[in-house]
Amino acid sequence: MAKGDHLFVWRRFRGMPFQHHAIDVGDGSAIHFSSSESGIAGPGGDARNFVILQTEMDIVTRCGRDRRHIVEYAGLYGRDEIIERARQQLGLRGYDLLWNNCEHFATWCCRGSEESRQVLVACERLSSAGLKAVAGMVARVAIRSGTRSLVRGVNPSLLLADVAHWATEAGGHHVGLANPTHRRRAGQIVGGVTAIGVGSLAGPVGLGVAGGMWLAGELASQVSRHSYQRLRDGKRCPTPF
Repeated sequence: MAKGDHLFVWRRFRGMPFQHHAIDVGDGSAIHFSSSESGIAGPGGDARNFVILQTEMDIVTRCGRDRRHIVEYAGLYGRDEIIERARQQLGLRGYDLLWNNCEHFATWCCRGSEESRQVLVACERLSSAGLKAVAGMVARVAIRSGTRSLVRGVNPSLLLADVAHWATEAGGHHVGLANPTHRRRAGQIVGGVTAIGVGSLAGPVGLGVAGGMWLAGELASQVSRHSYQRLRDGKRCPTPF
């Protein structure tokens, strides 16, 4: 760990994992969205109580129980400037889980633009899974028994590709994929291979349908991603970043 690092730890809320992000100040402390209840901002808390503070690193890691992961990307700022940018936001509020969370803050400090990969990944996978679920229902209503292989190609098992994609991208840090771009590509590869494997169980027609559905799902995820970013760009955030 080094000062100016963008780090995160995994936490859970009602069994669901989420990431909490912070900037390492380098002196055993971190700057992040904090909560008076649990020490960190996150799902289930009252956003009105969330404020950017400099706290002991132990608050972020629960006294070392949570493993720290480093986010690597090409940043615009040096480490001292990253810390200074973070300090400029001390005392500010305006946390929003979707639009203005701890990851938005940390990426802004490091490169001047806000992004939350965990929100983007969730939007992408939900839109892709939704498209496949709708296609499956339509296929079962519209396709006659003579083309059952086509129906089998559009089946709930294709959702496994989205699960595999999400798991790879969300958990890639555990296998050394610290760069978000590398994790994204790995997720696409794993998701595509999973879709092909599922589709192949239904024969050549099922394989073709599964491949087409995977491509359509990826297109839907891109539309969802850009739509989210446009909505966030057009949304006024109460904090400078």
